[in-house]
Amino acid sequence: MATNLTSERRETTTAFTANQPAAAPPAKPDEITVADTGAGLLVFVEADLPGKELAGFADVSDWGAIRDALRARGLGVGATTNLPVFDIDELPA
Repeated sequence: MATNLTSERRETTTAFTANQPAAAPPAKPDEITVADTGAGLLVFVEADLPGKELAGFADVSDWGAIRDALRARGLGVGATTNLPVFDIDELPA
């Protein structure tokens, strides 16, 4: 007897939860840049080489939109589970 696998499929959702909030941003205030995605902030810091690197997130309301913003910038979406979420009040204005 053949099994129809399509009838056995269940719709699943994955919750993306970033690490615990960081105690403080990882750089001096003048070395931090934020990019507003409309669903939260991407927090970048000066890298060792010329350029910036993603250090974490802040004020996130929609992780799906954050993943889309990372993809649009050519960054891996795994950062959503590996990088910290910073307190918005600790970021430079």
